Amino acid sequence: MNTKGQAYSTFKLLIAAIVAMAILAILIPIIMQVMGLITASPLNETKSLLSDLVGSPGALKHTPEVVFEPDDVLAASALTERLPISKDQLCMSTGQFEEDDERGFDCIGCDDTDQHRIRYSGNTPQSAKIAIVCNVNLAELIGDIEAYGLDEYDEGNDIVSACDICEDKGKCCAIVLERS
Repeated sequence: MNTKGQAYSTFKLLIAAIVAMAILAILIPIIMQVMGLITASPLNETKSLLSDLVGSPGALKHTPEVVFEPDDVLAASALTERLPISKDQLCMSTGQFEEDDERGFDCIGCDDTDQHRIRYSGNTPQSAKIAIVCNVNLAELIGDIEAYGLDEYDEGNDIVSACDICEDKGKCCAIVLERS
């Protein structure tokens, strides 16, 4: 018998199995996310988008829908890790969830540079989108916040007062929660 032909068939089968595994490795996470079994992390999605926008003054972008689990926290210090801005150059707002106490979002120290974070303290998972805009200085950022209407849901312009931490620090970014 011809043994060369048998070895070639086995090699083709091995290659086909490797290709099939690679395709499954790509498709399974996509299918699981579509079915809702895997949800986007607010911290990871915000961090990724923020790193893209730090160098794009005036551009507003939104994360895909993210799910906040009970006790999730978006901390300025965690978001700015490995970025060319500090936590003092990041202002945060609960945005459209500002007046909705039953949703469970709190802006802890959003006007203070020591504890600048948004915490979700609800009992069930909550979907949201996160709007991010950056600019070269505080005056330009406030102009963007007003132009994009990010201050509309803040009673008393809390987002603008939260951004006072950016004063005289150069580049500044705003993170605002929106309903999905």
